[in-house]
Amino acid sequence: MLMNDTQKALLAIYLPLTVLVAVLDDIYPEAAVVKYVKYAIIVTFFLVSLIVHKRYYEQNVMAMSLFFVMLADFFLVFSTTLNLKVSLAPYGVVCFTLAYVCLIYVYQKNFSIGRAEIITAVPIMAAFLYVFVSLNAYVSGIMALGALVFGITLSYMTWTSVCTLFRGYFTKRASIMISISGVCMFICDLGVAYSLLDPNYGYAFWQKNIVWSAYLIGWALLDLIICEEDLKYKK
Repeated sequence: MLMNDTQKALLAIYLPLTVLVAVLDDIYPEAAVVKYVKYAIIVTFFLVSLIVHKRYYEQNVMAMSLFFVMLADFFLVFSTTLNLKVSLAPYGVVCFTLAYVCLIYVYQKNFSIGRAEIITAVPIMAAFLYVFVSLNAYVSGIMALGALVFGITLSYMTWTSVCTLFRGYFTKRASIMISISGVCMFICDLGVAYSLLDPNYGYAFWQKNIVWSAYLIGWALLDLIICEEDLKYKK
């Protein structure tokens, strides 16, 4: 089945916006106006998920995850333009964790563990362990515990999103979009972890472009999934 008109329109809007953000990040790094543009895009992700027609209950839960993402980016992106004396990043991390919990709830349908699921877990677990060990020197106490909980939640969400390809609950097309979306979120958040926790991390422009492109593509894909008319296999 081809994309419906809503999905085509969303692609036509969000792909150029992703390129625009990459260009603005390179020309005006850390400029407040660029952060406003980024946050405005995230707000539209949630608004789209709110107003589009949803055929399945799972799509409503996905929309709830975008609500938490909108809150998270207020704390992580928008608040940095307000010259506050304290960082609100921990609240953003909590909101992202809740967003991923929503997605885990959806992607868990027809849960199973077989050879494909085990093989899928290996690279995700390896990447998580590498990042956690390399950043462990910069965190301690409650921050270390929070980072561990978030990392496990993110990794599990990524793993179970890819595993939708093998479980036969969602259509093959929907499963492909779900798995790509999950991997993009994983790539983005690993980069964000370094930028937030490693004081020696340079965060070069190309690294920021990768992080933000993966971020916008991952959540834009979720909007496309929310608009999907054939989300599940018909019994």
